[in-house]
Amino acid sequence: MKLSAESSATRPKESIMKTTKTLLASLIIAAGTSLVAMPSIAQPADCMGYGPMGSERMQGMRADRMKQHQQRLHDALKLNPDQEKAWAKFQESHPFAKDGQRPSRAELDKLSAPERAEKMLELQKQHQEVMSKHVAAMKEFYGQLTPEQKKVFDQQQMPRGPRGQRGDRGPRPTPPQDQAPAR
Repeated sequence: MKLSAESSATRPKESIMKTTKTLLASLIIAAGTSLVAMPSIAQPADCMGYGPMGSERMQGMRADRMKQHQQRLHDALKLNPDQEKAWAKFQESHPFAKDGQRPSRAELDKLSAPERAEKMLELQKQHQEVMSKHVAAMKEFYGQLTPEQKKVFDQQQMPRGPRGQRGDRGPRPTPPQDQAPAR
């Protein structure tokens, strides 16, 4: 009997020690994780080139994605030699084809609020002019496509929805005609 009395007295101490060790380990892991995450929280994150996903890095990634998309489109269209010239003109007219850089943060900081607004308006007008030329080149290129190629082009140029999803995801299920829709 004496043996069981000793073991029952040591069990709560062992349980408390085990709980304490587990709690201490959890606190150390949580503190370590927060220290690792702290530099990314401390980064200023705006679209003018600061932070881990700043404009310089993002512009490079965007340009790469655009080139990949345009290459997939080119391959899917299966252009004939006569259409290649219009394709080249269409690609050359793309607003992102020319190295369109945003003004630097330092440059904008030197301007007053009205001057910054005028600068943005000027950039928007330039962008609108480039887009007008791009639309004209697109219409010219599109006019040279066969009906099958137009279908491919229309599908590839569909605007993207939130988080990169393409337009409509297909037909939605319709409720049977004899039943009212569930609310």
